[in-house]
Amino acid sequence: MANRLAGETSPYLLQHAENPVDWYPWGDEAFARARAEDRPIFLSIGYAACHWCHVMAHESFENPEIAALMNSLFVNVKVDREERPDVDAVYMNAIHVMGEHGGWPLSAFCDAGGAPYYLGTYYPPDDKHGRPGFGRVLKTMAEVFREKREQVEQNTSAVLEGLRRMDEHFRRHAERGGGTLADLDQGTLIAAGRQLAQTCDPHNGGFGSRPKFPSSSAHDLLGRAGRLPFGKPAREAFLLQCEHMAAGGIYDHLGGGFARYSVDERWLVPHFEKMLYDNGQLLSIYGDAFAMTGAARHAEVIEETVAWLEREMLDPAGGLFASQDADSEGEEGKFYAWTPAEVAEVLGGDADSFCRAYGVTEQGNFEHGASVLSRVTEAGEPAEEAALAAMRRTMFEARRARIAPATDTKVLSSWNGLALSGLLRAHQATGSATARRLAGRVADFLAGVMLHGEGRIWRVYKDGRARMDGTIDDYAMVARGFLAMAEATGDQVWWQRGAALVGSIIERFYGEEGGVGVFYLPASDSEDRLVHRPESNQDGAMPSGSAVALECMVLLGRVAGDGRAMEIAERYLAARAGAAASQPYSAARLLAALDLAMDGVELVVTEGAGRAALDQAAGRAYAPTLARVGPWAQESLLAGKTATADGRAQAYVCRGQTCSAPVSDPAALVALLGSGGAAAAAG
Repeated sequence: MANRLAGETSPYLLQHAENPVDWYPWGDEAFARARAEDRPIFLSIGYAACHWCHVMAHESFENPEIAALMNSLFVNVKVDREERPDVDAVYMNAIHVMGEHGGWPLSAFCDAGGAPYYLGTYYPPDDKHGRPGFGRVLKTMAEVFREKREQVEQNTSAVLEGLRRMDEHFRRHAERGGGTLADLDQGTLIAAGRQLAQTCDPHNGGFGSRPKFPSSSAHDLLGRAGRLPFGKPAREAFLLQCEHMAAGGIYDHLGGGFARYSVDERWLVPHFEKMLYDNGQLLSIYGDAFAMTGAARHAEVIEETVAWLEREMLDPAGGLFASQDADSEGEEGKFYAWTPAEVAEVLGGDADSFCRAYGVTEQGNFEHGASVLSRVTEAGEPAEEAALAAMRRTMFEARRARIAPATDTKVLSSWNGLALSGLLRAHQATGSATARRLAGRVADFLAGVMLHGEGRIWRVYKDGRARMDGTIDDYAMVARGFLAMAEATGDQVWWQRGAALVGSIIERFYGEEGGVGVFYLPASDSEDRLVHRPESNQDGAMPSGSAVALECMVLLGRVAGDGRAMEIAERYLAARAGAAASQPYSAARLLAALDLAMDGVELVVTEGAGRAALDQAAGRAYAPTLARVGPWAQESLLAGKTATADGRAQAYVCRGQTCSAPVSDPAALVALLGSGGAAAAAG
């Protein structure tokens, strides 16, 4: 029989709707029962594309004996971390407070109010390899709750105090780093870029060894630092990562799109799940890489990834789905890996050429002698590359006959906001019509379906139903996408929508603690069941919502003259710049906002003949602090800017209130923007 999760819309929760576990969704009903019966809560947090979540579900949650134990001892609550990042943040931070490594599935044993007294991740069903089995852990944790309540209270108090101190740690650093933006210079970003570049793998690109993640916020900061004095190592590290990721198995060479991470240092064998938030950010990264180099491979990656999004990830309503699973037919990667015999069956006489180019061998580089495709040879002559492209298309069509991994078909506002920004950057850099078309669909969906009320946005959409008030991530990332949409279209309505969301952030997510500005993940008027209100202050796989919000505020201040937004942004950035520069990996997006605040460039292009060529040149330049000015701008930026006497469009490049002499030639505009990018020069 189905349990209470059967009424949910989350694909992850629905995966557990047939479990013999008496699951509750996160909500009042579960907590009320725990209080009434004085029972502990077992909280399990995961997501649909999580491999080890599936393993624990199959081994334990589908096991009638273990389920009976769970039902008799606990009130059991299941949470989709992608729907409730605020819930996930509380308990992930809590396991770090305990000195343990986090991960998913996240398993928390809590008192009836939700305060955790013990946390872990995956548990095998039985004792194994020196680790306790889940059944034994359940009995022990229930016994502790019944018979050692004082110890439970001590543990919960210690964890909650640890969460408070974790937040205070960031505030103390902010207090020591106080000042104004006038006290800062580019040296902050130069030093951060140098530090990041020194941590990069000099052979394969990327940060650290294994496992290796795209780390897009930090990757972006390398590019920004690379344009500054002494920035050559950062620029080289930025491009090296782009090249090796695009060649490695982390990239789907048949269907487009990037997997979550690689288990090795060479980007070869991925954890095969594909996440929208990664791919949305990587569209921006590869757009920038193309602007820097003009390399055709970067444009190919963009076009193939956008094609995957449109083909496999597009909800009929216009939003993009959350993710695709790593597993199919119960095996991770089975859908993606090939043996030489399987390739020969598809390509016949061309198989040897394909296998040689994409590293398919009899020994294999994956499980069961199969190989994950990666480009192991240098690019050949155009005719050779065209032949390989035809083979890839044939292989892709053959792969479609396989059983594909499941798709998590919920639509998340924040992830779609990241994708919208990425699609627009990809279009500007490469001229991709597909990226521009898909960006329009995503933007229309976010505005028409997810916006509601005055400056409010829903977080989740599934099966025709939008629900859950957004976190700061949703408000900030959609706002950033809307501001980018205004710049791309010249339509003031998009700017107004973005500005309204930023206003909500200031009113509902921002506060001050001890004179230090703080951004929170949940809104001030969100449900109060959380045992701690988590802050937004670090990048992870996604940039922090606070940093993206700051970027929006700087744009509103510099371009539209919004004094309140600019004041908040400047105070926050000035207070935290020192700490961010010393930890650039986890504060990369905040440093990007600082870059925009210190070195922002406003571009005004007048109406007239040749305007499209000027717009295209600006898009194909690598100028990460560039803001395009439209009718939403303050009057001082627009005043006196006209076309030439014979009706040709002119471009003005402004820094603050100082503007360049106007130019009508695209190459001259590129020179003003300070870009030596081959693609920009060609444009």
